[in-house]
Amino acid sequence: MENNITAYILAGGKSQRMGKEKGLLPLNKKPFISHICEALQPIVGSNIIIVSANSDYDYLGHARIEDIIADKGPVGGIYTALKHSKTKFNFILSVDAPLISSDLLQWIADKHEDSYMMTQVQVGDKPSPLIALYDRSCKTIFGEHLAAKQLKLRDVIEDMSHQTLVVPAKWHNQIQNINTPEEYEKLQS
Repeated sequence: MENNITAYILAGGKSQRMGKEKGLLPLNKKPFISHICEALQPIVGSNIIIVSANSDYDYLGHARIEDIIADKGPVGGIYTALKHSKTKFNFILSVDAPLISSDLLQWIADKHEDSYMMTQVQVGDKPSPLIALYDRSCKTIFGEHLAAKQLKLRDVIEDMSHQTLVVPAKWHNQIQNINTPEEYEKLQS
């Protein structure tokens, strides 16, 4: 299946709450982004692309692309990824979810139904559209929202057919975004 899926890691944020580049923060002596790449590799092989203007990510050896339209948040990052993609299916992951595992990603890919344009995960009442599988055709909807300056990702998702998978309890800890120094400190303890 790895030839049918490309993975895009969104690492273009400003990291304002964290105060430093989140994807390069160490966890168990490896940057967040390395953990994410390792989780993706069994599923997508080398089809991993970093969406970021930061050349510090080039050490990974994966392709890196910059946002087509800068400073448009996750909506702009996903649009860039889907415009770039050559595969029907695309994992879109945020760089601030370093606990993600191959097992969880494979589960998402296996549970995705082709009748939906996107499949996201959810823990409790919080869906996670940045741990999700998107059909490349979603780029049209993302482009329309960008053109209208509608940058709330949840609004874009509501405009497309999507499924939401409730994550089994054994993987709940993987669905956390590390955005603040406090969350990072808690993660390390």
